[in-house]
Amino acid sequence: MARLSAFSRQSAALVHLLCLTSPLYTQSALAAVAISSPSSPPSAGANVVYSNFLGISLELSFINYYFGNSTEQIPQPVVKYLSTLQARASGQPVRLRLGGNSMDSSTYVPDQQEIIQFTDPNANSNDQPVNYGAQLFEVMKGVSSAVGGAQYLIGLSLRTPNSSNIALLAGDASKHLGDDLDALLLGNEPDLYSAHGDRPGMKNYTEYDYIGDYWTVFGNLQKTPDGDILSQNKIAGPTICCFWDLAPVLQSGWLDDFASHLKYITLQHYPQNNCFGKTQFGIEYYTAHANAVGLAQWQQHGLEVLASSNNHKPVLMDEFNTASCGGIPGISDTFAASLWTADYSLQMAAVGYAGAYLHTRERGVTYNLFDPPAGIAGGQGAWTTNPSFYGMLPVAEALQSANGSRVVDLNLQNSKTDTKQTVAGYAIFDGSAPDVHSLVIFNFANASGATEDYTIDASYIPASGSEITVRYLAAPSINEKTNIAWGGKTYAGVGDGVWVDASFSSSVPDKNVSCAGGCTVQIPGPGLAVVFLGGTPDFTASSSGANSTSSGTPSQSGSPSNRGTSASAPHTSGVGIGLLSAFVLALFAML
Repeated sequence: MARLSAFSRQSAALVHLLCLTSPLYTQSALAAVAISSPSSPPSAGANVVYSNFLGISLELSFINYYFGNSTEQIPQPVVKYLSTLQARASGQPVRLRLGGNSMDSSTYVPDQQEIIQFTDPNANSNDQPVNYGAQLFEVMKGVSSAVGGAQYLIGLSLRTPNSSNIALLAGDASKHLGDDLDALLLGNEPDLYSAHGDRPGMKNYTEYDYIGDYWTVFGNLQKTPDGDILSQNKIAGPTICCFWDLAPVLQSGWLDDFASHLKYITLQHYPQNNCFGKTQFGIEYYTAHANAVGLAQWQQHGLEVLASSNNHKPVLMDEFNTASCGGIPGISDTFAASLWTADYSLQMAAVGYAGAYLHTRERGVTYNLFDPPAGIAGGQGAWTTNPSFYGMLPVAEALQSANGSRVVDLNLQNSKTDTKQTVAGYAIFDGSAPDVHSLVIFNFANASGATEDYTIDASYIPASGSEITVRYLAAPSINEKTNIAWGGKTYAGVGDGVWVDASFSSSVPDKNVSCAGGCTVQIPGPGLAVVFLGGTPDFTASSSGANSTSSGTPSQSGSPSNRGTSASAPHTSGVGIGLLSAFVLALFAML
């Protein structure tokens, strides 16, 4: 009897503890975030983007490490990575840029047999000039054929405007690449020319000096060895990054003078400068949605000036990443960068950009999307997939639409201005119809997989069908570098660019949810989910870029989905389950 009384007292204490701690494992059910529909769809004139919105910018000096030294040596992992993007591009080509500081400082040598030759062993690591030959364009054309289509931005140096090399390069690039040449970027970060000593004897290089240089180059582009390249109207600029504002450049006469030959307005920008080893922000900056919103406003006045101009042009962010000069260890190579890449990209789409390019440099640079193996350029070995590449995939899939998409920030819980909020969301409207075809919902909480409930309003659900699919980008924490999964698939431990089923516990398979009348979905923290409202897109091209021939032609396979059970069932957090298990074990120990 005494033992029974002791057990009763222990049981009562245990029940009391369970009552106190039950909010930990039922919190998601008590604090659902409402995903309400916007009061009205975006206007017919709103910015329309496509699922190839995100592209890749590659530094010229190390392009042969990524593309190989000939068309026969194009690395198959690169073909697979790019094929994965192309499969999600709604029939559009993959966006690629060849540029960076080295593009502005290098020299085109048409008859050079080697694809790349370094010319200055003592160069700054952030600007390594090379000589490069026409073989480069053959390889670029081969990559485009191998992945099902690519469109290239190519930099033209403006450091010596009278140089005949500019017209020579432009003519040969056009001749070899043909329709794969999207645009020629005239000058790279001209607002830094004075600071970097690229205009010796000139105290201050201004917008008006820049206009004069444009006139000089435009004249030379009309008489290249390959004809009048200027008449193709494929010039892009001003490609400023730092010291100049876009609005004054546009209003200086530059836009009016050159509009007929401009295809794009181009910009480059990073959230912080790590060129001198001193960072301004820690990892928490990248998991606050309000910071992504603020960053996208960097040239808002210029975007407004352009939108109201009779000479409106699409705007590209032709180079960006987590931090300049290679990124920051412990930030750029973590899951926080995956989430930030997706968030900031969608924010740029929402405010008026037509496309954006993530920059990648030589092997081992922290912010790279993927890394080639050690050794010689184009050599054999295992490739490494880095966190930022994962961030490209949900963006491409969420923007799937033959008509293009219009992106609207839902400002969940005032997340556009409140840096303490850990939630954010976007509604992805059709490019012309008032329908929402997907939602992208973020849970930035670094909560070891504990879930948050999000209630989807019934107005989002199409009349044609009430079942939705939820696909997750997830990792154990924002600091994770390897165990990252999208749709239950991962590149962790993979060296050939072919993703595999994720076996680690933080991976979440696709969930099918019956959502008639609205429903609740759970998203682990940290993580994001793309909610497909009108059916899951079927990616007919290979997500893994399966086996290819020596020319790099990928075979075809199906979608990367890894389906699970319905997500509409009650869901407890990982923390709560752990505590509940501990209490149950304690109870048995008392028996």
